[in-house]
Amino acid sequence: VHVPHGQNDKPYAVFEKFKNEKMTDFDAVRNRIISLTDDVAGKEKGIVDDPIVMTVYGYQCPDLTLIDLPGITRIAQGGQQKNIEEITKNMATRYCKDDRTIILCVIPANQDMSTSDSLQMAKKLDPKGTRTLGVITKIDIMDKGTNAKKMLLNEEIKLRLGYVGVKGRSKFDIDNNVTVKEGLDQEKQYFASHPVYSTMPPGYVGTDILSSKLTKILYTAIRQHLPEINKEITLKIMDCEDRLKDLGTDLPATTKEKMHLLWSLSTKFTENFKNAISGRYDPKLEALIDQDVSGAARIKAIFSDLYINYLAEDYAATDDYTDKDIQKAMIMHEGDSIPGFPSIDAFLYLLQPQLEKLKEPAMEVITFTYGYLEDLALQLLNKLFARFP
Repeated sequence: VHVPHGQNDKPYAVFEKFKNEKMTDFDAVRNRIISLTDDVAGKEKGIVDDPIVMTVYGYQCPDLTLIDLPGITRIAQGGQQKNIEEITKNMATRYCKDDRTIILCVIPANQDMSTSDSLQMAKKLDPKGTRTLGVITKIDIMDKGTNAKKMLLNEEIKLRLGYVGVKGRSKFDIDNNVTVKEGLDQEKQYFASHPVYSTMPPGYVGTDILSSKLTKILYTAIRQHLPEINKEITLKIMDCEDRLKDLGTDLPATTKEKMHLLWSLSTKFTENFKNAISGRYDPKLEALIDQDVSGAARIKAIFSDLYINYLAEDYAATDDYTDKDIQKAMIMHEGDSIPGFPSIDAFLYLLQPQLEKLKEPAMEVITFTYGYLEDLALQLLNKLFARFP
């Protein structure tokens, strides 16, 4: 993160795990990284998809976010997982497939470019080459009589954004406490004095060139994706506002305020439930319940279909009885009635089995209606009282 000059001239690092600790000694920073790596991945060179997040602040720092991914490992060593190649490839793919990610394709100068796994993956994930920049390393340890000029001039395997050569600190330099600044000075001196690289046009070698190119590429990418980023930010703001709206105002503190809140929520529930059942239009209901038709229309439809089979023109209750059955009922329940006038008891005797047939579908409708209304009430309660699980 870039800090204006004069505000804090001494660069420092902050680890996400230790946010309140500013580290100005970068040897201690390196040791902290080693310690955190051992804590997460173990001391057997294990690879775990759990990033160590560190932010470096300084007036010489560009505003860049760098993700240092492990190289594609084919053969497991020590305590590494047996599927280490799959793990490293999946991890690299997950980070590099994002269209807003700039891919730094690191290629050792003393290696055949055509065998580079990173270059192959970059071309697959970024076929147009609009976000892939090649970085040629280990230039200083190439065989005598060889150089990386053709690589740097993009004359071998072409990349749209080209290549930049860098000379990093060696392990010997690090062990002998060569600082980053001293390492950068040595890099400048190396390229300035080299018989081949010193004659090349500017803009092909050096960490400062790499940093400058990255900043420009990132600026172009941000400008290109800015409308999409703005849209995402707007959607997130709207989502947060909706969640805050659902949470409502602060919870009341006094008993009186609590009673008022409870009364208000109960009234809202009652009104919404009545509107849902009666079919009255209420725009607030659309956000509270999920249904295609109003509760009143659905219940009415259920009751309308209840005895539809018994209302058909060709239906007759007497179809279930023969003349013999009717005569038997009249004889059984004749009693002291006047001859020629059948007893009402005979009619009730014949009617009872027909009424029993109506009982079961009526109970089913009542059960269904009760369940439907209960579900409707639960939907309203879950929305209105979402703050109080």
